[in-house]
Amino acid sequence: MKKLASILAVTLAAGVLATGCGSSSGSASKDSSSDSGKTVIKAATGANAKPYVYVGDDGKPAGYDVDVLNAVFDKLPDYELEYEVTDFGSVLSGLNSGNYQIGVNNFSYNEDRGASYLYSYPYDKISYVFVTKKGGKEIKSFEDAAGLSFEGGTGISVSNAVEAWNEKNPDKAINITYSDADTSVFLQHVADGSQDFTIIDLAMYNSYMEEFNYDVQKNDIPEDEAKMIAENSYAYYIFPQDQKDLREQVDKALKELKEDGTLTEISKKWYGQDAAPEDDKFEETIN
Repeated sequence: MKKLASILAVTLAAGVLATGCGSSSGSASKDSSSDSGKTVIKAATGANAKPYVYVGDDGKPAGYDVDVLNAVFDKLPDYELEYEVTDFGSVLSGLNSGNYQIGVNNFSYNEDRGASYLYSYPYDKISYVFVTKKGGKEIKSFEDAAGLSFEGGTGISVSNAVEAWNEKNPDKAINITYSDADTSVFLQHVADGSQDFTIIDLAMYNSYMEEFNYDVQKNDIPEDEAKMIAENSYAYYIFPQDQKDLREQVDKALKELKEDGTLTEISKKWYGQDAAPEDDKFEETIN
């Protein structure tokens, strides 16, 4: 993940992004800088996971996750949405402290995180791949990676999965290098041989390869091992525990976006295919 020297705050103009109905509990606040009287919702992101969320050429957050959230708040005219870009760990700590009301980082679900944060309905289906140097040893399972070097971000799902593998298989441990660098750096390190492999999701792999054409190759992660990374194959927005009303409003809008085809339209824009979750995923939240 890319470490930013300072937090980049981006307030989206009302003409670009409308804001939401209802009021939220907890630390959501009124915008004292305007006469709108709208409830300000701060959405925090690491902005380091293209094509999901990243900082665009205009200095503002962009990507699939952002387009979907913007479409959500287009349906919520009493809210004013602000984005803040920070490092991944500060997204979570900022939600805990009440500085942010939504976490936007293509979050997968796991029980530990589910005990601390509320999850929205899913808005994306994801899959993961092993990435190795082209022409080198291919990795098709965690066992294949025993003794090899892996580079990943601290606290993210793929790094947690490698840690879990090492804990259960100390005789087949993988050597972990933690970094806050951008995913593009991880891929470059695999391509130049300074790291043996990394793990990213397929949409990110395709996006970076289209842009940079690294000298790397991929293999799908088996379904049973993918569950070590995420307990399911969906992505979610997350909220502090005191933002149940806000989550309800976001979920209602997400369901409408699924029903009217907007999720499909946005996913085709970014991925070239329909990555909207199935209809039954919009009936009950995961926690």
